[in-house]
Amino acid sequence: MPRSFHVGLLQHDPTVGDVADNLETLVSEIEQAAQAGADLVVTPELALLGYPPRDLLHRNGVLAAEEAALEELAAATADGPAVVVGAAVDSPSPTGPPLQNGAVVLADGEQQARYAKRLLPTYDIFDEHRYFEPGEQPVTVDIDGVSVGLSICEDAWHDASITGKRRHGTDPLAELADVGADVIVTLSASPFSLDKPSRRVERFSDHATNAGVPVVFANQVGGNDDLIFDGNSLVVDEAGEVIERLPAFEESTVTVDPFQNGGDEPTMRDSRPAQAHNALSLGLADYMAKTGFSDVVVGMSGGIDSTVATVLAVDALGADHVYGVSLPSTVTSSESIDDARAVAENLGIEFDVVPVGGAVETLESTIESATEETVTGLAAENIQARARGVVLMTLANARDAFVLTPDNKSEAAVGYCTLYGDTVGALAPLGDCYKTLVYDLAEYYNDNPPVGSEAVIPERVIDKAPTAELKEDQTDADELPPYDQLDPVLRSYIHGQAPGSDLRAEYPDWVVEEALTRIARSEFKRWQTPPPLRITEKSFDRGWKYPIAASYEAVIESEPTD
Repeated sequence: MPRSFHVGLLQHDPTVGDVADNLETLVSEIEQAAQAGADLVVTPELALLGYPPRDLLHRNGVLAAEEAALEELAAATADGPAVVVGAAVDSPSPTGPPLQNGAVVLADGEQQARYAKRLLPTYDIFDEHRYFEPGEQPVTVDIDGVSVGLSICEDAWHDASITGKRRHGTDPLAELADVGADVIVTLSASPFSLDKPSRRVERFSDHATNAGVPVVFANQVGGNDDLIFDGNSLVVDEAGEVIERLPAFEESTVTVDPFQNGGDEPTMRDSRPAQAHNALSLGLADYMAKTGFSDVVVGMSGGIDSTVATVLAVDALGADHVYGVSLPSTVTSSESIDDARAVAENLGIEFDVVPVGGAVETLESTIESATEETVTGLAAENIQARARGVVLMTLANARDAFVLTPDNKSEAAVGYCTLYGDTVGALAPLGDCYKTLVYDLAEYYNDNPPVGSEAVIPERVIDKAPTAELKEDQTDADELPPYDQLDPVLRSYIHGQAPGSDLRAEYPDWVVEEALTRIARSEFKRWQTPPPLRITEKSFDRGWKYPIAASYEAVIESEPTD
């Protein structure tokens, strides 16, 4: 074993499919690690393509660009450190998917070895069996006399369970230790969810102590569509102590000796509102940058959801890139307009009041002429929401901007929203935040306002009863269970737990049954609403795959098991 062995970790924020730009960034980061004395540089999973590439893996042009980038990177190692880079590589198997999720070892100007990810996740947001053939054997490579064991993401989650039993029967990291690895590197694209960073520390500390060797975890950072990657890359010594942890939610390159003693890095446990703020700000900023937009439009009702969505947008994008609009109808209170204006002034954003009452009357008159019936009830309420949606989308078109949808996860779960109305937009930044977390975020933003602002959310906005304000004196409590009762029931069901006897003992049966009935009946809405930024382990997007045309009676009426 050499006296020292330095590993450069690249915590990389790729744009999916932009191989040329990703390569340019990696080359710069590798040079930085080389200057810091790295003997080996490790990238995240699929670093050249970005994760998840999804069906871009079916496009030969993308794969050809990646192969050319690999050759360019390999040439750069002639005068620099060895590099382990995540890439999609051809599968040697005559059957099955044509690709493997690989770790390619580049050294001395050429490709020296390839490792194929052995455990492929196909659950929740992951669908890797659609694209990849799994590897079969552990792989180690000799780098300056050090045996480096290679692993990729799910290989280190072999014991994870969502069904009550282990998902995989193989432990790739233990096998690497068995074949003599001196250090194990894990290339990863591990998406963020609340409290996951601290759970990762525990996981990789256990891996290191079980294997008896240091473990290096290089994680992707940044937002890609609905997914957010937090970085928090780690180096853990053989005793399970954290030697180095890279910062959360930002790109970083660090060179570290994994054979030094650890113990100086305390476990970081930010509050859940702080974690949500950091994740959502990065997710929104990256979504904008990677789709080529710079400006957003937010319909500001004066309520808690649109207010927090506006503050988040300013925090992520800057006040100059956020346009707030109040869209009052005949039932909108002057207080709602005043609250929206106060928030806009506190944030320093452009703000207008655009009444929609005339448009609503015209639509009602047109419909009544066609049906010869008066528009009343829910139909009349929804006309207001849809008129607002048309105005917001048109304003966004005129500004080359897109609309942020302020709806939260609680409302999405029970369908308390209007299709083509308050659900219009390109992205739902609060779509994976339960209503109670939205209130927590409001308090967080008042304690930690965006740069250039003071406490931005008036207490009246936080304290007043939430309302859709589509009819006189309407509040959410008239139509929904209280959120402090509704959210725990929703969380239990959505995250895979049947509502148990403890919930039914704590909350009235009608709350549980109302929640489950509304979730089932609202599936068609969720298929048509903007993607939410994912910050929990189960969001209403690619990881939620329930049918629309189905019976949920057995779910709603079933009794819990003890």
